Amino acid sequence: MKFVDAHTHLEFFALKGLPVEKAKTKKDLVDMIESAERKPVVAYGWNEEILGETIERKDIDRFSFPILLIRVDAHIGVINKKVMEELQLNPSEKFDPERGYVYEEVLWEITSMLKPKEIGWALIKGQEEALSKGIVEIHDFVDSRTAETYFKLREEGNLRLRVALMPYYDDYEKVLRLFDKYGEDEFIRLGWIKIFVDGSIGARTAYLKEPYRDKTSRGILLKTEEEIIHIIKELEGKGLRVAIHAIGDGAIDVVLNAFEKADIKLKQHRIEHAEMIDSDQVKKVKEMNIILCVQPNFNPVFMQTYIKALGEDRARRMNPLKMLDEMGVNMIFGSDMMPFDPEVGLDYASEILGREKALYYYSGWKHKVA
Repeated sequence: MKFVDAHTHLEFFALKGLPVEKAKTKKDLVDMIESAERKPVVAYGWNEEILGETIERKDIDRFSFPILLIRVDAHIGVINKKVMEELQLNPSEKFDPERGYVYEEVLWEITSMLKPKEIGWALIKGQEEALSKGIVEIHDFVDSRTAETYFKLREEGNLRLRVALMPYYDDYEKVLRLFDKYGEDEFIRLGWIKIFVDGSIGARTAYLKEPYRDKTSRGILLKTEEEIIHIIKELEGKGLRVAIHAIGDGAIDVVLNAFEKADIKLKQHRIEHAEMIDSDQVKKVKEMNIILCVQPNFNPVFMQTYIKALGEDRARRMNPLKMLDEMGVNMIFGSDMMPFDPEVGLDYASEILGREKALYYYSGWKHKVA
């Protein structure tokens, strides 16, 4: 079987300074840090559901070198006192100094500063894993440094995976200049421009209509409706489409309102995840010919997280594959690296939709925009 994974982050392979995804307890994770050879320690993939409890700053403050531990969803991380001192961070909605939690842009900025400068080896490693699992094409979210690394791999003859580069909005102009310099071909082409509007359920930063079950907060809205409208118009003016990260039902409302008010001219803009989408929102998505990039692997992997954060009722309505299929939405599947294995999503989607349809949505049937 050949799969298209329409939502990946291959640079995460550069953030696996430790195999934290294999830690079964918090002690396992701390022991890994104790024996780490490479410092500072930047490690992606911890999950409190596997550890049995969350990890906080107090657990890693005794180490004298910088530590950043990134949760599996990459929307929350934990830093130790050393990082706080070196970066002189101020408390904010996106930084909790007591627990050492950093969220969203603050997390990504710290990650960018601490991640390895050379990541070609990580992209090669990710490519080999993809090919071993039958993935022949990815839609990979990139900054300009990662994008340039892809072009260099292609120039060296080391790229065997088809890649649609999905630039982050803050860096997209630099990526466009790279395309002017190197050009597109069968291995690399320009995809959609990524915008974040909210966070994740696990980090409690997805933006909801009603508060979380275990918090009074409704999450964090990262872009206002007006900001999204401005960005859509700016990009459409250059013939570019957006891929908007929106997980919570509140965020999805904001995004759909923005699309309507922006009076979009181009077809097949994307919404990434849309985990809490309802039938009224689906109708609007269909009317505006928007593509939903959905992760069928999320329900089997994160259902307990959903239940804790949202309660049984809302949790059971997450990622409604059957409704999306029956309503005829333009839909494609991607993993978001959680895990980077299409079989997990395929098995779940096959239970809901049947194997033939599940394979259809994993086949990149609309990987080229009209």
